[in-house]
Amino acid sequence: MNADNKRSSREQHTIETDQFMIIDSKTVLRIKLAVFIVAACLSFASPTQAAEVRCVDGSKVTISEEYAKIIGLSEHSQVIGWCKFHLITGEIAKGDYEKVRASLAQNYKIIPLFYLHSPGGDVDEAIKIGRLFRKYLIQVSAPSDYGDGLWLPVFNSLGGDLACRGSNCTCASACALIWFGAVTRQGTVGLHRPRFLDEQFKMLPPAEASIAYRRLLDKITDYLNEMEVPNPMADAMVATESSDIQWIDETMNGLDHPPSFAEWSAASC
Repeated sequence: MNADNKRSSREQHTIETDQFMIIDSKTVLRIKLAVFIVAACLSFASPTQAAEVRCVDGSKVTISEEYAKIIGLSEHSQVIGWCKFHLITGEIAKGDYEKVRASLAQNYKIIPLFYLHSPGGDVDEAIKIGRLFRKYLIQVSAPSDYGDGLWLPVFNSLGGDLACRGSNCTCASACALIWFGAVTRQGTVGLHRPRFLDEQFKMLPPAEASIAYRRLLDKITDYLNEMEVPNPMADAMVATESSDIQWIDETMNGLDHPPSFAEWSAASC
């Protein structure tokens, strides 16, 4: 190989190496952004442990003979082991969707109501629970303001009790996403922008940080649109800093029911 051929070979190798490095850099950027998006899905709170999902009315459930036939039961007087009312309490974390799904798998035929008491948590998990609630036409009740702070009364066959009361008695952030998934909603929920938990987010250049954050916002706003949440509610969330909170309740913008369910109910009467 002469000198010119050797020089040409070295130049070609350098070009190919540079091209590989450019492609690899882009790949690394995509991987980094993907990691940040996953980290952000924990963004509405900093969960330290999973939420508790439990039955708050484990008494016998009385159903009519007609309804027993519809759901395929031979006995119609009482069913032991079903639960009409459930409570989700604590920060939403990975695995909580499976807890809720398992509870619904056992009790969905009597359309249970879920009480919500959570400061927030994992966005992905909350969205999955919200979609599950929409699928099974679940009703929810969040803490309400009775004039002297937020309360969450829980009713059962024995009367009632308080799930929570006071400044920590809230359904906020990711909990609000679950609330929006229900077809009948009661109570007050708190909204604010999501935040990244990954410390590396602040190390990103502004343009890359903007891409990562925009993807997270799009994911949440797409879900809110799917749940037929009025645009002013999504706008209120985006306009509220992650360190702040804006409270809304079911009396605002017809939030007690999603429009399609409200119209279906009206047409069925």
